[in-house]
Amino acid sequence: MGDRFFHSRHPNLETLLRRPPAISGLVPPRLAGIGHNGGPPLDMSGVAVAWRRAHARAWKTPPREIVATRLRRAARLGLDYRDVTLALLDHGCHLSVLLLPLHHVVSVLRDRDGGLRITAAPEFDEKIARLDGRLFLLLDEAMTGPLDPPARRALLRQINQRHDGKAEALLVLPFRPMDTDAQRAQRLRRLLRQHGATRQESVLLGQTWAEIRLAEAAGLGLFKSVAEWFAP
Repeated sequence: MGDRFFHSRHPNLETLLRRPPAISGLVPPRLAGIGHNGGPPLDMSGVAVAWRRAHARAWKTPPREIVATRLRRAARLGLDYRDVTLALLDHGCHLSVLLLPLHHVVSVLRDRDGGLRITAAPEFDEKIARLDGRLFLLLDEAMTGPLDPPARRALLRQINQRHDGKAEALLVLPFRPMDTDAQRAQRLRRLLRQHGATRQESVLLGQTWAEIRLAEAAGLGLFKSVAEWFAP
């Protein structure tokens, strides 16, 4: 997933590049020093040449019909050609599920009587209106605080009334301070399975290092910066 993260130009990119090589396996962890991202050597060795040749073959422009199909699939989720191609090369799956963390786009406020109301930026409404794929809203209680089941249902109902039922479900990641990335990832995969979705076809939008780690640990098809997703 390293190539995918690099090209997303995420706000936390420099932090990403300092992380230990946990994915590519090209450089053993014991040999990779601080700042090494596990990619190919930056020289003219045989490994580097093989890497560049393989990269050129993988990104060779396919026939026009295939490009058009990928562009249509990307547009359904507000993505671009490179996004869907990266997921296809990595996992052999087409992206069809969008995981949108609620706290990035919606403010949840409580009325005096205990009811909930939401406020969202206009660009959120415009972007959601153009979506044609499966949309799951991700409620991370570490960011929003705990909500009981009736409050969750009321929240999802308000959002769907505003957006013509675009959101298929509200996936709740409960706040447990001692949880590891692996435990959170396992819960996310289980939630996806419960709704008939796979991790490989799912893309997580986010902007924090914790969200990058979650996408990586869960083996999702793609992580994309929410700021880049909203960009015109």
